[in-house]
Amino acid sequence: MKKALITLNILVLLLAGCHRASIEEQCAEMVRKEWRRMPRNITQGVVLDSLHYDRRTNTLVYYHTINDTLYTAEAIRHGKQQLREQLLIDISNSVALKRLKEEGLSFRYVYLALSDGKECLTMQFQNDEL
Repeated sequence: MKKALITLNILVLLLAGCHRASIEEQCAEMVRKEWRRMPRNITQGVVLDSLHYDRRTNTLVYYHTINDTLYTAEAIRHGKQQLREQLLIDISNSVALKRLKEEGLSFRYVYLALSDGKECLTMQFQNDEL
């Protein structure tokens, strides 16, 4: 009887240790950790302001402020494809995002103008692109 109780306790401990955080839990934890490091300069004239997990669309959204005196509408239009390609490479190669990508997470990058807060650029990466 004592052996059976010990075996049962070990089995319960093993099963409890197998719990994997849900995608929502994992994203919430990631947002909490990253929040402490924001705002954060990404490059000259671009600041990562916040990060948000959208449960409805299963999307991680990065909000940036962009200095629109440095990055004019023309400059953004001209560099948009290159930025998209680089972000796709960065997301695809990210070890930190591996499990989230396996769980079907998508990513969106929103760039807001520093001068008036209006949206300058949005890039969406669906999971099947990664």
